[in-house]
Amino acid sequence: MIGPAARPPDEPTTAMPTTSRYATSGSSLSWLLPCAMVCAGALGWACQDPADSADGSAEGAEDGGNMLLRQAVLDSVANNVIVPQTVAFEDATDSLRTAVRTYVEASDTGAVESTLLAAQQAWREAMTQGQRLEVMQLGPAAPSLVAIGGEDRRDAVYSWPTVDTCSVDRALAEQAYAADDFFTTQLVWAHGLDALEYLLFVHDADHTCPTQVQLDSAWDALSFEQVEQQRRAYAQVLADQLASQASALATRWSPQGDDFASALANPGQAGSPYANELEALDEVFRAMFYLDKQTKDGKLGAPLGLVDGCAAAPCTDQMESPWSGHATASIIANLQGLRLMIQGGPDPDQADGFDDLLQEVGQGDVADDLLRRIDTAISVAEGIDVSLQESAVASPERVTALHTAVKDVTDILKGPFVMALMLTIPAEGAGDND
Repeated sequence: MIGPAARPPDEPTTAMPTTSRYATSGSSLSWLLPCAMVCAGALGWACQDPADSADGSAEGAEDGGNMLLRQAVLDSVANNVIVPQTVAFEDATDSLRTAVRTYVEASDTGAVESTLLAAQQAWREAMTQGQRLEVMQLGPAAPSLVAIGGEDRRDAVYSWPTVDTCSVDRALAEQAYAADDFFTTQLVWAHGLDALEYLLFVHDADHTCPTQVQLDSAWDALSFEQVEQQRRAYAQVLADQLASQASALATRWSPQGDDFASALANPGQAGSPYANELEALDEVFRAMFYLDKQTKDGKLGAPLGLVDGCAAAPCTDQMESPWSGHATASIIANLQGLRLMIQGGPDPDQADGFDDLLQEVGQGDVADDLLRRIDTAISVAEGIDVSLQESAVASPERVTALHTAVKDVTDILKGPFVMALMLTIPAEGAGDND
């Protein structure tokens, strides 16, 4: 089984960036009034008369839902959402591996252009599925520094926002990708979906390293044809590894494999790292909080200059997937993944989800509002018909509208949703005042 990828000793996990990176500017007093208003509103949702809950019980209002329903929600999240989504990612990366292999072999048949386009499309499909999993970073995929049972597998698959094309160029020129220990000695930004995107979508004659890296001599020794040949060989190595990583992740969750699904569905039992249902639900909420710190702030807020991190907006170099133009599709996939988590599966009538927990405590309107806002954000994203980078320059108001729509979703998550269900906001989001 493939384990976690090597990472720099001083680099924190990139799955959930620290609050300081995307902290809201302004004095400490500037956010007290709006924060008080949000908190008061949230408390209003959570503190209604127990008789207003679905079953009229005080227990439902006091502890965020009854124990049996909480267990059912955890089971649905594990077996109706994460298990099938990891299988879908396994299938997508297997198709990507096949498409890249066909592209590599086409260099001998003269069909490079058509097979490259097919490999690029297979990358987009794998990335889309991977982005749904971004809001499902629990257990095996989660960062060990902040998650219960975390195994740091996510960064081996996709390391954004830590991306470094120079590392890819160096590995290409030196053929480091051919070494048996490549994935254990190289840092995460030299492989994964982000590195593969660069190899499949960029076909320049020049490298991207600064002068101090001293790559010119090794790079200049290669003809453009040799660079392209090594790009293809490198891409094949990465595609093979991605398929192996995805298979390993699916096995960790599968009831026919290591069955981490059972560990999530049965907290407090032998083999589960979660002490009880509330701790497990907090972990699920921590995973869903990706939409706030990464989607809202990292993918949109910081590049637009709406939160700290961009001196002269727009900072399009900070945006996701700059070479494929896939950034907007990734945000849509994040929102789709969140909807699955909220409803406990693709068919809410056949699953137990957080929407059912909210109904249980008499807060069904919160669930309805949240799902409606998710759909609105998806619609706004779908209305952007050029790459997010192009839109940020030519029509920044459209990208700002997307940020607002995503923020409307996270405002519900951080307010009425978390208060009604008595959940805990993750530490990295506790000081977030927007």
